[in-house]
Order: sequence, then structure tokens, then C-alpha cells
Amino acid sequence: MLKKTLLILLVLLIGFLAWYEYTYSMDTVIPFEVNNPSAKTKVLIASQGSKFKDSVVKGILRRYEKDTIYFKVIDVYTLFTVNLKKWDALIFINSWEYGSPPRNVKKFIKNHPEQLDKLIILSTVGSSNIALKDVDVISGESIIEKTSIYTDIVVNRLNQIIKRNNE
Repeated sequence: MLKKTLLILLVLLIGFLAWYEYTYSMDTVIPFEVNNPSAKTKVLIASQGSKFKDSVVKGILRRYEKDTIYFKVIDVYTLFTVNLKKWDALIFINSWEYGSPPRNVKKFIKNHPEQLDKLIILSTVGSSNIALKDVDVISGESIIEKTSIYTDIVVNRLNQIIKRNNE
């Protein structure tokens, strides 16, 4: 009887984990570029794939479609492959689990303190009380109707970074 109960619990746990992964996992972002890589201003967007995050990325790119700013969009989990010094601004759009950034974002912040002044993080979490030392974090829920609100916030901060770099 005990073996049967444990087996049932194990099957239920595996089923729950499979459902959770299918329901809440993020899609992989296929890298792409917008505009000429030799442009004066270069912006890297590292994101996770989801309907909300993809909409924010598209909204950001749409705001700058008449500009000559070079954008590269990558999956946030491939940050380690990028030479970060060549970018004028960095935008991370990802989900945080339990109020904490993913390990690779934490590692980036720890290993690149000189890059933090050009970093914008949009964290999709249920709480708006996210904070990291020396990093300005925008946080909110992944509600598709709020895409334009978060796009506006990110674009305003990006404009400040670009303006500061051009002074």
C-alpha cells in the first residue's frame, strides 16, 4: 500500500512539473538585428520569449524605426556570448522567480559593475517591489494590455541613456 501511494504521489509530482513547465516556460528568442551595425548608437536587447515580452520588444523597435540606432535582440540566456563593451545601452526583459533575477542576470550585474549605468531591466513579476543594489529595475505583471505602458517606461529610460552618451 505504501509503495502504491508513493508511486501515485511521484506520478502526480511529475505531472505537475510537466504542466508547470509547459504552462510557464519562456520561449527561446531567435536573435535578430535592426539597422546597420556600424551605426553610432548600439542597443542590445536581451529578452525571454513570451507574448508580452515579444510585444514590448516590438514596441521598443517601432519607436525607433525612423532612427539609425542599431539594435540586436538576443535570448537573455546567451548574454555570456556578447562583448558588452560595444553597446551603448543594454535592455534586459525577463521573468524573475521568487523576487530574484535569473542566475545569469545576477552574474552579469556582479561581473560588470561598470556597465550598470547603461542597463535597463524590465522584470515581469507579480510584485512591483523589486530592487537590486545599484540597478534601476522596472517591474510589473505580464499583462498584454499594459505593453504600451512598459514600452513607454523603457523607451524613456533608453532616451536618457542615449542622450547622456551623446553629450
